[in-house]
Formats: sequence, structure tokens, C-alpha cells
Amino acid sequence: MSWPSTWKKRITYLLVAPILFPLWLTLPDTRTPRGKKFFSITFIGSILWIAAYSYLMVWWANVAGDTARIPPEVMGLTFLAAGTSIPDLITSVIVARKGFGDMAVSSSVGSNIFDVTVG
Repeated sequence: MSWPSTWKKRITYLLVAPILFPLWLTLPDTRTPRGKKFFSITFIGSILWIAAYSYLMVWWANVAGDTARIPPEVMGLTFLAAGTSIPDLITSVIVARKGFGDMAVSSSVGSNIFDVTVG
């Protein structure tokens, strides 16, 4: 982790650092030749971190909803649903900018069908 050169990247770095720092401390870097043998530890650790961050996201949404007197059902249907759909949106935009419009459209439709089906 090195300090970025532009001010926009520095702001992003500071916002993302609290999320990435625990990952950097606990997960081996499998991109290096020495770290390739630890891929299974990194995989299992990544799943555990995703579970922990998901728990925190739901907990913080509940606290925010209780503070604003918004029912948990509404928080789940709006904020948490939007939070899980934003990565799909970003991926579709990136793919569309690279010139793969068909892939972006199928990703948008497919991810929504998957989200509704799997839950």
C-alpha cells in the first residue's frame, strides 16, 4: 500500500483504508511467488472477511434505521438492496465503456434475475 499521487486518489485511499488495512494485515499476498502456497488460507480468510463486513453492513443499517425510526424491512429493501446492486452497476458501466454493450446489458438483466432467484 503506497500513497497515491493525485488528490482524488488520496481521498479515495483514505476512505477505503479502514476497510483494506485489516485485509492487508491478515491475508497473505498470493500474487508473489512466496505467497502462492497460501492461496487456500487467503481464500478462506476472504470468505470470513466478506461475512464479517456483511454482518457489519446489516448491523449499521439497523442502527441507522432505528435512529431514523425506519422499519428494518424498509432498510433491507432499500439501502441494503441498493448496496448489493451497486457492484453490479459499476461492473456493467466498466464493461460498457470497454465496448461490450451486449455483455453490460446481459449482466444487468442476469444479475437481477440471479438476485431475485437466489435471494
